Amino acid sequence: MPDNKECITQPTAIDLLANLPAPYGLNTDADKALFDSAMQQADLWHQAHNPTYAQLCTAQSHPVIPVGLFKTLDLATPTGDQGQWLNSSGTGDKGKTQVFFDATSMARIQQGMVQIFIENGLVSPVPARFLLLSPDPSTGDHAGYATAFLKFTACAPVQEYVFAVQANGQLDTKLAWDTLQRWANEPVPVYIFGLTVFFEHLCLSQPESFRLKAPVRGLTGGGWKGMTQRLDRQQIISGLKQCLQAPLVDIRDIYGMTEHPLHYISCQEGHFHIPAYSQFTIIDADGQSAKADRPGLIQLENPFFASLPSHRLLTQDLGSWGEHCPCGQSRRFLRYIGRATTPEGTCAAEAI
Repeated sequence: MPDNKECITQPTAIDLLANLPAPYGLNTDADKALFDSAMQQADLWHQAHNPTYAQLCTAQSHPVIPVGLFKTLDLATPTGDQGQWLNSSGTGDKGKTQVFFDATSMARIQQGMVQIFIENGLVSPVPARFLLLSPDPSTGDHAGYATAFLKFTACAPVQEYVFAVQANGQLDTKLAWDTLQRWANEPVPVYIFGLTVFFEHLCLSQPESFRLKAPVRGLTGGGWKGMTQRLDRQQIISGLKQCLQAPLVDIRDIYGMTEHPLHYISCQEGHFHIPAYSQFTIIDADGQSAKADRPGLIQLENPFFASLPSHRLLTQDLGSWGEHCPCGQSRRFLRYIGRATTPEGTCAAEAI
């Protein structure tokens, strides 16, 4: 794989993958070949620049790394590039992963996420207002989700955004509802991004119903299973629709983690259709690929990171897969079931 300077002038297979014009189209042989080539380039890059990863490759040619290993070992790949450090939430007593998002990787990630947002109807040229159920990442050492939600505001020109989570990690429900009521009489589109558990807090604290003239689109992160305490997904969405009385309330779920480059957005059926940038496998109790509708650990593959050899990542999340989604998308889909480990120590657990 060429070094970073060569990547700027001569696109690699990884860059070509990041720039696919129709990532949610049919899974063609050409797309599969490009993905395989990009993954091979990622292997060669990390082997050449990361002695620890190269050592792992001596035992297995294409090692699948459990996400927990990144919390206990320094597996970062030096890039010599400018960038930004982000923290994962941490799980249990294993602590947090610090991930360096170098400029080359970030450009690929941003390109992919733009296409994911466009495909899911979240990009608008019209100025919008954003209610962020997260803390201001500039106020302290917050987990990566705070920075992620702020970056997602690039989906529309920002007229205003409000952070509704205090520096101590608690949601200010009064501020959140006061903000929505202040915006109610203007037809400026509204986005609400935040942890799932904060959406539950918002729903449980709702005031009397009022009419919000603007359409509302939302993204929840942190999973619906196990973190909410009183309401399930449908109850939360129904409650917000009833209270807001808006012309549209479209709340989608988002799945991702700091150790994996991309976040994935659910369709209206609650399923995650993984674009051609990535692949996923459900691993059963025997370590084999699970059959359709059978639960197992989610394994994610994506070659965008130059700074972390997580291109074959075994998560601590349970899921299953299926086909022929009622939403009409032809690609097979991922169902998120929940954490395979205790949620203690995660962003959402700390928010409860």
